[in-house]
Amino acid sequence: MHRRSDGKSPPDSPDALRDKLIGLGERSIRKSYYPELQSRIFELERFRALLDQTNEAIFLASAEDGLVVDCNASASQLLQRPEEEITGSPFSSILQPITEEQIDARLAKAGDTSRLLDAIETELERGGEIIPVEFSLRIVRMGDETYVVAVARDITDRKRTEDELAAMNRRLEELVEERTLDLEAKARELEEANRRLTQLDALKSNFLSAVSHDLRTPLTAIQGFAKIIDRDFKRSFLGNAAESAKTNLRAKRISENLGIIHEETRRLTRLISDLLDISKIESGTTVWKDEVFDFATLAERAEEAVRFRAKAKRCRVELDINLNTPLIEADPDRIMQVLINLLDNAVKFSPGGTVRLRTREEHNGGAVRLSVADTGPGIPKHELSAIFDTFHQAKRDDTLPDGVERGTGLGLSICREIVEHYGGSIWAESELGHGATFHVVLPAVANGSRKAGDMTA
Repeated sequence: MHRRSDGKSPPDSPDALRDKLIGLGERSIRKSYYPELQSRIFELERFRALLDQTNEAIFLASAEDGLVVDCNASASQLLQRPEEEITGSPFSSILQPITEEQIDARLAKAGDTSRLLDAIETELERGGEIIPVEFSLRIVRMGDETYVVAVARDITDRKRTEDELAAMNRRLEELVEERTLDLEAKARELEEANRRLTQLDALKSNFLSAVSHDLRTPLTAIQGFAKIIDRDFKRSFLGNAAESAKTNLRAKRISENLGIIHEETRRLTRLISDLLDISKIESGTTVWKDEVFDFATLAERAEEAVRFRAKAKRCRVELDINLNTPLIEADPDRIMQVLINLLDNAVKFSPGGTVRLRTREEHNGGAVRLSVADTGPGIPKHELSAIFDTFHQAKRDDTLPDGVERGTGLGLSICREIVEHYGGSIWAESELGHGATFHVVLPAVANGSRKAGDMTA
């Protein structure tokens, strides 16, 4: 082989051609495969770094012999053992007390698939303490080899939270049970109290009914005899007593006393009647004689009933009656009782004033409204809802007109019971010093097209 003095072969010699071809091959290899190899190595290193940074311990074991082939840094931290010591160890010896047979049984169920098996909870001993862990398995194929990837995690915090939640649930169940028992005891007490109150209410109703009936007869007799005595006294003695001033004074006093007896027996009779009414309504023994009637005509009759008393009080009663108000279905005597009670109340508190009775249709003929307004002293706002309670009397002593007697506290309560019995409503509006207005709304009959003005005599 001929070479030049510089040691190189001649350019067209066989050795030079071989060197040229070999050099071209080396450059081609470096140019084509080295960058790709470097890239793959970089990807593997990056993937390894990611595996080492994860909080979950990852083991790769051979499915054939069960030995750990590789693990990440978190696996070393979880077991507190170096990676070199873990690699090559049987996987079944790492997470005790899971046995190799149990792992093999689970892997056998999975077959030759890559699906993730159900997580297994177990414990491992680390530094003299027992650590609860959870791991899951996955079978993977790499070429001709089969591996098992196991991912384990420390579940100490989760177990502690679960234990705390379980304790809280137990405590909550205990509290619920205690409250339930307490509520059951309270319910029994309330049931017994309600039973007792029902008995007492029945006794009260029976007592009021019996006493009222027993009192009504002698009161009627007293009232009748007081009238007779007053009439005979005026005819036989009052005129003859005029000859003596002293005797005349005594005669007038006797006559006034007889008038007081008559008025007080009348008031007591009214109280007894109210007691009987409220007792029957509350006990459910009231007989309701319902019929369809003209509400406007009933309002006019109620005004006639209080006309004499209004005249005595120098009170003017004005009517504003709408003759086309719808018909209502109710007991006319009971509705008349409501009207007279409201009018009588208004007249009582408006001596020398005016009472206005007004009727109108409501809700496009679906109901009838009655309003009774007076020019009395008014009712305090905080009393407006309470004046319908049984035996309640508004505290307005300082504003009552002279000569106004205190009521029984039953009239408005009876009105409310009657109105609510028919599905209606009753309320009052007032301002101190500017009178009061009572409103009653009652449902009309189902045939709303029928009007009071269409009724024939």
